[in-house]
Amino acid sequence: MGGMAKLWVGFGAGVAVAFSFMSSARGQAAELGVSSSTSHFEVGLHARSMNASARAERAAWLTLTLPLDRLALPTVAPPTSVPQPPPASPGQSSPAPAPASPSPSPSPSPSPRVSFQQMRALSEFSRRASRVALAVVETAAARRRLDALSSRARYSALLPELRLRALRNSDQALRWIPTTDDPYRITQADGTGLVLEASATFRLDRLVFAREELLVERLRVQAGTDRLKLEARVLQAVTSLFRARELACATDDDDPQRESQTLKVLELFTELDALTAGWFSDEAPTLGRAVWGFPEAALAQCSAPAAPSPADSTKAVASLEDSE
Repeated sequence: MGGMAKLWVGFGAGVAVAFSFMSSARGQAAELGVSSSTSHFEVGLHARSMNASARAERAAWLTLTLPLDRLALPTVAPPTSVPQPPPASPGQSSPAPAPASPSPSPSPSPSPRVSFQQMRALSEFSRRASRVALAVVETAAARRRLDALSSRARYSALLPELRLRALRNSDQALRWIPTTDDPYRITQADGTGLVLEASATFRLDRLVFAREELLVERLRVQAGTDRLKLEARVLQAVTSLFRARELACATDDDDPQRESQTLKVLELFTELDALTAGWFSDEAPTLGRAVWGFPEAALAQCSAPAAPSPADSTKAVASLEDSE
């Protein structure tokens, strides 16, 4: 009885562990948006060995699973069109739209003038700044990492799913063996056995398509969207810096708009320097020289600084003869 109790306790512990593993696997599948009940095209190799007191058994077999249930999946119905409201009857007059209130016309702002040479210089500088900003956030490394995830998801079909099982059983049987002297002779036969099972399952359909690729593709689309947003942000910052500098130089020195535009130039300068990890501050003199003709123009200066005056010539020290 003690051996049977230990056997049942071990069986219950094994069922509890298996149930916990199944629950965690289903939770991960639900988190990835993958159905755990979907069948696969599987090839399984199984082996079984049983040793008992009265017999020994060896067996091996091959199983092939074909997901024929996918052929019976219902087709998705096309989306129904939204019903339109019924037209108004001829006797009912539709309410006349309220007259729109005239909006105050904004005060016209001076538009900056740009030449083809400045436009080419701005376009070239924007492309360079976008490449540097994408390199800072490691866009190429993220794309290679997603490609590696997709490849590993497919090649995982070459690794089998192993299942091992060990079972020890005990048997107590009563046998009726009548004889001429004792027609009610009963004998007791005790036996123990050990069962070992192993199986390896290959999911070959993953070589063609792995369901994890859907998640990887979603991440790839999100990464592409973030890349386009970063490029647009850099381009907008460069264009806004040019516009703010031109508007600041188009106004008078006493105009309060000049100070606000100058501060905007400095804010955009700091933003571009942060996006490019310090590259913009090193290349800003090149931008000012290519677009406006002098390096300090990128800092909202409207005219080139005056050249330093030559040093005054040294005067000759009076000689001793002149002092006498």
